[in-house]
Amino acid sequence: MKRFSGALLHWLTPVIAISLAVCIIGSAIADPLEGVDYVLIPAQPIAVRDKIEVIEFFYYGCESCNRLEPHLQSWLKTLSPDILFRRIPALRRTAWMPLTRVYFALEQLGEIETMHTEVYRAVHEEGINLGVSSEFFQWVQKRGLDRNKVEEVLDSDSVIAKVQYARDATVAYAIRATPSFVVDGRYLTSPGMLRSSNGLFPTLDILIEKVRLARNAK
Repeated sequence: MKRFSGALLHWLTPVIAISLAVCIIGSAIADPLEGVDYVLIPAQPIAVRDKIEVIEFFYYGCESCNRLEPHLQSWLKTLSPDILFRRIPALRRTAWMPLTRVYFALEQLGEIETMHTEVYRAVHEEGINLGVSSEFFQWVQKRGLDRNKVEEVLDSDSVIAKVQYARDATVAYAIRATPSFVVDGRYLTSPGMLRSSNGLFPTLDILIEKVRLARNAK
């Protein structure tokens, strides 16, 4: 009897292992659940109508945003031409305003694509408080930017207007955490909703395909 039980266990072990693997793979690729993995928000305007828009709401002082950034950069390289990716600094607190101004100043100067990850590095690895104007000016000057021009742009009416836009967007898109992502102005998800960052990009891919199929069906 013991010999039979041992043989049965020996036969069942690979079967159980395969079954568990199927379950794990199945759960990994399962469609995200509305109200759990993402939520529907009131439809927001899309910047370019013939593109599927993906917006990241972030904050330079957010450690989760900083950790996610290298993975986000890798994911962006996989996107097809029908997708438009944008960033909007989340402005949930007054204390976030200085780094929001930093983003829009660099954007207006045409430097954001080359310096975006450098801002994260300065804040989180080098301990530089770029929210303090004097430290920000020294930092950009060391990177070859014209300090006088940066000072002018940082305090410009256009940057002030963009900061207000970021605040309005944070409210309109119902952003409660960073980082958060919105697909097609309707589908809001985040690592917090997904309980980790591991499922974020597969979830975004599924939501993007959901939008693509709905558009093609029209």
